[in-house]
Amino acid sequence: MSVSAAPLRTRTRARDRRGGIGRLVTAGALAVAAGALIATEATTRAAEAILAREFIGLVAPGRAVAAGPIVWFGIGTPEVTGLMITTMCSTTVLAVPLLLLAVAITGITRAPTSRVGLGLLVGLGLAITCNMIRFASAAWAYGAYGREGFDLVHRYIGSLFVIVGFVVAIVLLLRISLRERGTRPSVTPARVTRSSANPSTTLGPSASRPNEESRP
Repeated sequence: MSVSAAPLRTRTRARDRRGGIGRLVTAGALAVAAGALIATEATTRAAEAILAREFIGLVAPGRAVAAGPIVWFGIGTPEVTGLMITTMCSTTVLAVPLLLLAVAITGITRAPTSRVGLGLLVGLGLAITCNMIRFASAAWAYGAYGREGFDLVHRYIGSLFVIVGFVVAIVLLLRISLRERGTRPSVTPARVTRSSANPSTTLGPSASRPNEESRP
């Protein structure tokens, strides 16, 4: 006779159902965040300029200030230059694909939302940092080598650097989110075996086993 652990299975199904609902809610929130970034990209570029000002101020001559999506540097020197963050150069074009990838991971796989969130934070942090380094290096190249240096860094070297950083960000998001955890010991249904009250019977001298011919 076998007895199945019905309460355990019920609790497991309820836990899986709650986890599925949580993943759907998380995926929806990430999709909304991606849409919000696209809808407010002008405001996002202005916020990027404030952050880029800190990076540019480390390498460019003079002071750097942000006004809207433009970072002005070289203030206090004979030449003041403005670096405008356009839509295609914005970090939004890097952040939105990472958010959508996190949506896909959360909605399709059983990856824990905590690990997806961690991987997304790491990926976004890397992408943003790479883009800020690109802005700072372009400003430095302009101050050191003029327009030609700016075009070289902005269009080629900086773009390649950001692409490599973006690919690494995607890989990190996938690895952190989908990394397998330690295997758990499997739970097998309990089995109850009924035994007879007298497990063994002693055969006397005059008794014979079933299906055994008695000998004289």
